Amino acid sequence: MGSKLARGLACAGVLLFCVAAHPGVGRAQGGGDSGAEAEARQQVGKFTQSQMSAAMPGPYHTLADTKRALTTADAIFAAYVHLPLLDPPRGFEMLHNENADARNTPRGWPIPVSTGFILVAYDSTHRLPSGRFATIGEGPVLGGFAMNSIDCDNPSAEKDLGRDDVSAFYLMAQPTATMGGWPETNGEVFITKRAGPRWLPVSAERVLKVQLDKANKTLDDLNAESPQNAYTKWLAGKDDRMKQYQQTHDQLEKSLGKQQADSYLATALDTEKQTGAMMAQMAQQGSEANSTTGQFQAQAAKAVQDLQAQMTSLSPAQRAAPAYVYMSADGAHAVGAVVPAGTPGSVEVVYPNPDFYDRALPPWEAQSLCVSVTTGPNSRQDSLYPTIEGIWNSLDWDALAAQLK
Repeated sequence: MGSKLARGLACAGVLLFCVAAHPGVGRAQGGGDSGAEAEARQQVGKFTQSQMSAAMPGPYHTLADTKRALTTADAIFAAYVHLPLLDPPRGFEMLHNENADARNTPRGWPIPVSTGFILVAYDSTHRLPSGRFATIGEGPVLGGFAMNSIDCDNPSAEKDLGRDDVSAFYLMAQPTATMGGWPETNGEVFITKRAGPRWLPVSAERVLKVQLDKANKTLDDLNAESPQNAYTKWLAGKDDRMKQYQQTHDQLEKSLGKQQADSYLATALDTEKQTGAMMAQMAQQGSEANSTTGQFQAQAAKAVQDLQAQMTSLSPAQRAAPAYVYMSADGAHAVGAVVPAGTPGSVEVVYPNPDFYDRALPPWEAQSLCVSVTTGPNSRQDSLYPTIEGIWNSLDWDALAAQLK
């Protein structure tokens, strides 16, 4: 969805954290000769439920619905941790937390839930009174899973292209690998039993209309904020400002005396005079401010004209055809420009299929799962990486899929 329903929740309650990058963890995992470091690495971790869980109802779903969705997520979590994580690796504790959020869920859609792990390392330099080593803290994000998050593995195009009253726009991503037989896209594995298409094409006309509205608004804003318009607006508000100055003067005179009140009024009137002179100078034809604003206005006006011309040039069939936008940075086209299908460097614009989920099922049932197998750019160099990779490779994908309706 446009707000990234499940991932938009508190990311600390959603994701799997690696702490190997923490300076203290580097010592604990580095294989040094210290007996305390070796002992810390061998300390058996604990598995605990975090108190960060939250159930947030929306206009179409009750609090009871969201709590039942959390219960469904717990069942999926049990399959997720089937073997490796119920026995935490030595040297690390494990926390689990989850969130459900129905605030932005369309009517009839299942409730998204996000859940995951936090790995917490032990500090070989600090023992607790019990003799156990204290924990250090969390590290960089690694992964987790989201239930009923239809857009989990596709990048939102809202920032570059905007959206319309139908839906947010997305850039269609292509799978680059498989995990457990399921396609992996952008480090996310999407699992579902739904047979219908998850994404539908956005027409070229929809994208161009949004871009044209955005370009017109930019032009209107620039025109409204031009030095001439700003000066005209400032002059129109002079009487109100004078009344405010006088009211403040009269209040100060009662509380602080006439001398301080008169001093304030003199300063205010002098500032008013200087501001007027500066704005009048900026509004003059040929001023630097006018010239700069004029350049921006010309660029914005050209953008509007170009988009209008492009829209006019399209046949009805071309307007209804799927939109492709240019996303390469080689300068052959402007980034985000609507281009013909098949143009090298272009990506199809899509939106979530409103009929993807089975609306006959209760909203708390899991109809899709998105398992994150993403790591940071240098994660493969971390000593903890083999542990994380082992967790992914040992996931029971069939058990996960069995939880889906």
